[in-house]
Amino acid sequence: MIVNTQPQNYELLLPGDAASLAQIRWVVTRLAHAAGLDTESVDRIEMAVDEACTNVLDHAYKLRKPKPPLHIEISSSAEQFMVDVLDDGEGIDFASYTEPKFPDHWEEGNVRGVGLYLIQKLMDEVHYEQLPNRFNRMRLIKHVNKPSTLHINVLAGPVA
Repeated sequence: MIVNTQPQNYELLLPGDAASLAQIRWVVTRLAHAAGLDTESVDRIEMAVDEACTNVLDHAYKLRKPKPPLHIEISSSAEQFMVDVLDDGEGIDFASYTEPKFPDHWEEGNVRGVGLYLIQKLMDEVHYEQLPNRFNRMRLIKHVNKPSTLHINVLAGPVA
């Protein structure tokens, strides 16, 4: 395996539709493998980036026809693999986000609403900010040499 030890920067600008998600996943997984990340970390990055891009399409660009392009910036170094998902749609109040409570979240009839929770559990760091140029940026960071641990406890009721 060849591992890049020099900082690498990439930018993707793809049509704002669900068909672009497969291309984004393909590029992100190959770059993460090239950065030296283990398969479990690569899988986590792939899922988190896919969820972040889906959120842009479903929420930030919900009312926009046609939807603007998906803008992804990827950088890697010996220490970290970073993906920025940028959009110019409606922003979120990330600072006041609270994790869903399980199993109550599902019992209250919610079928959605765990995307940010999942992204935060899959990545080592997640930062969200509204930039001065009217763009929103969700920054997803995975540390290259940090082992992955994911523990999601979803409690279910008794099995009948």
